[in-house]
Amino acid sequence: MKMFEVEVELGDALAIGGLSVFPLMGAQRTGPAYLSGPEAFEAGMIQVSELDPPEVPSLAIFNLALIPILLVEGEMLVGGDQNRTMNVTVLCPPQVRTVVPVSCVEAGRWGKRRMVSASRKHAPGSLRAAKTAKLEPRSDDVSSRRSDQGLIWNEVERQSLAHDVFSETSALDDVQEEIEERIAPELEKIRTVPGQIGVICTIGEQVVGLDLFDKSATLERYLRSIVAGHALDAPSRPSNADPIRAIEHFLAQIDGTARDTGRGVGLGEEVLLRGAVAGIGLVYESSLVHLAAFPIPDELVEAG
Repeated sequence: MKMFEVEVELGDALAIGGLSVFPLMGAQRTGPAYLSGPEAFEAGMIQVSELDPPEVPSLAIFNLALIPILLVEGEMLVGGDQNRTMNVTVLCPPQVRTVVPVSCVEAGRWGKRRMVSASRKHAPGSLRAAKTAKLEPRSDDVSSRRSDQGLIWNEVERQSLAHDVFSETSALDDVQEEIEERIAPELEKIRTVPGQIGVICTIGEQVVGLDLFDKSATLERYLRSIVAGHALDAPSRPSNADPIRAIEHFLAQIDGTARDTGRGVGLGEEVLLRGAVAGIGLVYESSLVHLAAFPIPDELVEAG
């Protein structure tokens, strides 16, 4: 199977309740050097701060390293005046400040500022899909990557109600902490396999999301958090459904859908998928560094 000129092969699925997790194997590409977000936080090479004055849909990233730092779509940043999630994938240039577009996932707090840290979590696939599907065509203004914030808050509230988790500040992070604790033994099984550069998740016969990276080492840093995010959308009971045909169809849709391209927020060229799927990717030095893709949410298909 092929998409974005990348040949991928589907591996054997691992089940976490009603979520099926399929590895995507492919040839390791010689991509650009960078630090992933988790690596940058661990090494103390990243500083995240509010703007002055602060703005809900933006954060400032200062890269202290001598190489770029990669922050990927859906990655959670906890702290500041409120918790956020990345709207797009950004490769932050070394030793400069980059303003990145984010969405608030903590509606009940603005202020009581805390140091921003990586939460080692990803937003649920349903939230990522709805957010990505509503992005406008790229422009040189970072504000063009703002999300439908009301839609994001509604999705966080839906997750809280669905899982019966109360958060004093309506924080998605509180819901995630509770659910990940419940499924911790199953999440411990999540490991990359040799040659794995991506993951595709399904619920029943439906594909719910795909993430593809240029390096297995980068995927390894994000795999558990991506899967845990999708687990919030899945039932607790395993499914006997066979999603292989749906996966093959989804990969073909990705490869054939229309694309808007333009300068990325940081380094590289951003790619927005528009049509049969919702997707956002980043290409740098001729390498597809990251691609996130989702089915168009039903309510957005009906609205369109």
